Amino acid sequence: MTDTVAETVADGIKRGQLLAILIVATGLGVMSMNMVLPSLPSMAREFDASYNAAQYVLTVFLIALSFAQLIYGGVSDRFGRRPVIIAGLVIFLVGSLMSALAWNLEMLLVGRFIQGAGGCAALVLGRAILRDLFTRDQAASLLGYVTMSMVLAPMLGPALGGLFEETLGWRAGILLLVVVGVGVTVLVALRLPETHYNRGESSGFGPLIRSFWILAHNRLFLCFAAVMSFTSATFFGFIGGAPYIVIELMHRSPGEFGLWAMMLAAGYMLGNFVTGRYAQRVGTRRMISFGVILGVIGATALIVMALAGPNIPIALFGPMMLVTFSNGLVMASAVSSSVSVRPDLAGAAAGLGGFLQMGAATVATILVGATHNGTAIPLAIVIGACASAALLAFLAAMRFPDPIEEPSH
Repeated sequence: MTDTVAETVADGIKRGQLLAILIVATGLGVMSMNMVLPSLPSMAREFDASYNAAQYVLTVFLIALSFAQLIYGGVSDRFGRRPVIIAGLVIFLVGSLMSALAWNLEMLLVGRFIQGAGGCAALVLGRAILRDLFTRDQAASLLGYVTMSMVLAPMLGPALGGLFEETLGWRAGILLLVVVGVGVTVLVALRLPETHYNRGESSGFGPLIRSFWILAHNRLFLCFAAVMSFTSATFFGFIGGAPYIVIELMHRSPGEFGLWAMMLAAGYMLGNFVTGRYAQRVGTRRMISFGVILGVIGATALIVMALAGPNIPIALFGPMMLVTFSNGLVMASAVSSSVSVRPDLAGAAAGLGGFLQMGAATVATILVGATHNGTAIPLAIVIGACASAALLAFLAAMRFPDPIEEPSH
């Protein structure tokens, strides 16, 4: 879209209004992911289950998020962005209501799976909507504002979840998501325009699957996808195991855990700020190199603290803040590098990369739960292994020439 019509972007909606809708819709799904974290120990007690079993409340959400990313793009190419986002929000509401009313852990897990599958819609299609309406550079700039919700929501989610856990209980926090979700659904239905009109029978799953097959055989893409996947796994592995350690072993309140968790989002936000300011100047590969090295340093410090055994939250969150800062340095550059391997398959690369990223995060949470022994040591080792794997994947990627910097033939 040219600058002359940039203020009114489609069907009378202005750019600021469009961004506001996308931000709240995206933030809703992201916040629902980790708002329950401070409540995992109490969920385990209420349903007479182990903490490892309660931890699947996060795991099933991530599984749904992984597979849904593969589906929404193809469906929206065939049927349009607006109806698919609305459908996703309705699915989110159904899953949230089931979670809030769950009378056993099994029903809660089903509800969380449905909630994750629905909440993913705006997360995926918000980027597609911006690509529909704006040029590549404009879309990249505006996407930064939408991405802010993916930083602020994880910061606010555990804090709000801890507050509800200590006052009205974890079900009240999920019911709040239902109320907010109804408002967001109405807003999207009334104000979000359709932005994708070049639909046809050729759009959808067939071309997308062929693109996935091509990318799955591209070693450079796989290397950068592994970098972002293992980097993301360091964060999700930590938030899967940290609530038990802080609340049960360190005897801190859920609200205090939520406040400590804000350090992680702050570290990630700072890393993103540094990336935005310096990535173009130093280059994406160098930015990734700084990030993966810092990630290994932070993970090593976490292992040392876990072995030394100081029973205070800062021993966990201090080193982990360095890890999340490194995540902020790595993720944007790794995503950009992965979709640039085959620019003609950028959409498919984003979807497949997101699937692999959430898949690695899911495996990390499962490993943390499976190796749990009542100390922070298994958690720290999983984080260290993921950070080291990200470094190794980047070193493997460096063996290939940069396709953007290659001379044309």
